[in-house]
This record gives sequence, structure tokens and C-alpha cells, in this order.
Amino acid sequence: MRSMAAYTYIALRSLVGIIFAAHGKFKLDWGYANLAEWLGTQGFPLAVLLGYLLPWIELVGGSLVIAGLGTRYIASAFSLILLAALLKVKLSVGFISGTATGYEFDLLLLAVCVHVALTARGSWRAAWMIRTEGGETSNV
Repeated sequence: MRSMAAYTYIALRSLVGIIFAAHGKFKLDWGYANLAEWLGTQGFPLAVLLGYLLPWIELVGGSLVIAGLGTRYIASAFSLILLAALLKVKLSVGFISGTATGYEFDLLLLAVCVHVALTARGSWRAAWMIRTEGGETSNV
């Protein structure tokens, strides 16, 4: 019998990748200048550099996480991005806000990213292996 924990890990990892890839695509569509300007108004240092890097980190990183490549490192980077967003932008809005998105989603996504980073397996092949109750492995 396959481990349910392994399936839920793959589902969480894939969902994190999809969410970040979608947000990266949104930022690319929005434009580097718009993103850099907004980051500057939020008080982020090096806003122009971040405006160019952040969409690609999210888009490419999200795609790699879906594939199970570099998951530990990318999910850790995503955790830092979320932590910065929480501290610089979202905390002042509140947990749930009637006028803007509160930080409840970001907090949940941060917890999932930390979990994925801490439980990631070491290679792409291992990321798609499922441990059975007897200790053997099989492909998903």
C-alpha cells in the first residue's frame, strides 16, 4: 500500500509550484516597470532589480518545483519571499480585510512552503518515489 503522506506531499509541492508560477506569469504580464514602481512604494530596497528578478524566480522556480527539481532550495526561497511580503506589505492590512486581501493566504502558503522545503527529497527521481508500508519504493 502506498503512503498517503507521499501523495499529499506531491500534491502540496505541485500546488506551491502552480501558485508561484501563476504569480510570476502575472508579474511578467503586468510589466517590469509597474512591478518595480509598486515595490518601491512598498519600501523594498533595490525595487528595480527585484522588479526584474521576482517574476522569473516565481515562474521558473514554480515550474521546477512542480517537476520536483531543486525543491528544497526553491521552496526555501519562496518562504523568504513570502516572509518579506508578510512583513513589508500584508501585516498592516490585517489577517482578514474588507478592503484588500489579508495575510491569511500568505501565512498558509508560507507554512506549506516551509513544510515542502523541510520534507523535500534529494533528487527528481526520489521526488516521485512512494514509500510503501513495508519500506520498499515504487514510482507514482
